[in-house]
Amino acid sequence: GWVPSLRTKLPSSFRRCGVLERMGSVFGVVSEEAHSYAVEEVRKGYEIRAYEAGSMIETDHEGFMKLAGYIGVTKAPENDRKEAIAMTTPVITNGKKMAFVLPATVKDPPAPTDETVTVVTRPAEKAAVLTYYGRWDDAVADKKKSELLVQAEADSLKVDAARWEWRRHNPPWTLPWLKKNEIYVPIAA
Repeated sequence: GWVPSLRTKLPSSFRRCGVLERMGSVFGVVSEEAHSYAVEEVRKGYEIRAYEAGSMIETDHEGFMKLAGYIGVTKAPENDRKEAIAMTTPVITNGKKMAFVLPATVKDPPAPTDETVTVVTRPAEKAAVLTYYGRWDDAVADKKKSELLVQAEADSLKVDAARWEWRRHNPPWTLPWLKKNEIYVPIAA
């Protein structure tokens, strides 16, 4: 792709400070670690994925800066070990909560110093996932959720619709039409 070819053409000072990665994020390039999964099946309009277990941090729906504070994005990390933790993708919302999946290398997450942030263990699970691109819009996410639920029902797939999530993979400065979004609905056990 164009990103690797640019690496060899830019001055070393640009390569050392990560300018290319930041520029790439404007165009939808994601360089952060993502929640690990395996695609088990591709269906009409969505995929069946098996997600690995892992740790997450979560807070209220509008709490992005609280989560960013825990990992130390803009200031000293707000956790009991003052441990900086890498940002991952996606940012997860479900109407009530917002969450970040912690990197797989974080086996023993530090405790948050903000009482509104909690560390949770997420079990491995299967989910139906619909991917789409576009700006962040609650109405569009809700419409895509409905499309996924209709298709899952048509496929006789039992899902836990109450636990649906909107997963956003890009930073705010990504061009709107290149923002990767996913609707995630756990498959009922």
